[in-house]
Amino acid sequence: DGKNLTLLNKSNKVYATTAAPDTLDGMLEFARTKLDIVAPGGDLFATNAYDILMTDVTEGFVVGKAVIAGVRCDHLAFRAPHVDWQIWIQEGPQPLPRKLVITTRDVINAPQFSVEVTRWNLAPKLTPQTFAFTPPKGGQKVEFLPISAGAK
Repeated sequence: DGKNLTLLNKSNKVYATTAAPDTLDGMLEFARTKLDIVAPGGDLFATNAYDILMTDVTEGFVVGKAVIAGVRCDHLAFRAPHVDWQIWIQEGPQPLPRKLVITTRDVINAPQFSVEVTRWNLAPKLTPQTFAFTPPKGGQKVEFLPISAGAK
């Protein structure tokens, strides 16, 4: 909402809220550095998405054409020291990302995160209420743990 970051565990009706920066870039950085919460795929929505995604990339290539949710895309693949990632970009006058797959190579079994965007709305009608959080009925508010409490 431009003032707070709220995370909700719907299945347990547990949520935490804390003051956060008023921009998406600032909020994502705050969540990562202060709360140890990483939003996989969040880099796609950063103001400097290209710079972030290309950091430490050592190789990249065009895999070819693919269809994601009925949309023809260019499939690109990239490699960095600890991660491989692939992105599918919609062809045509609006080259929107349609799919992102991130493979973490320096973790046992190389876990993957995948996100597919099937409906882009480039002219949303948003109001402050769009981002207002209403706790679920019977929801329990908890506090975020400081990073030191959850240190590995």
